[in-house]
Amino acid sequence: MTDIVEIHVTCPTLDVARQLARALLDARLAACCNIASQPVDSRYLWKGAVERQDEWPLTIKTRADFFDACAARIREIHPYETPAIFGFKADFVDAATAAWIAECCAAG
Repeated sequence: MTDIVEIHVTCPTLDVARQLARALLDARLAACCNIASQPVDSRYLWKGAVERQDEWPLTIKTRADFFDACAARIREIHPYETPAIFGFKADFVDAATAAWIAECCAAG
């Protein structure tokens, strides 16, 4: 196991995904943010109804100990009442990649 995680969150627009990515990078909470090149067709249950929306997937690469800070920042900016924020611990990460993420993600 490593101390690196990927955080996944979907965004209602490309602009929101870009805004979140910029905020996380500027705060040094993330080393890299990937935004999908196209939206995905999301269908989900919300307040008892089946909803549908195009959403832009955002993947964030960071340190595991930054997950809570990243999630808090996402909730501050994200327009959804409850954005779905998932973190996945990376079982294997190249040593150079792990060092780069650790270097980039540091208290400013």
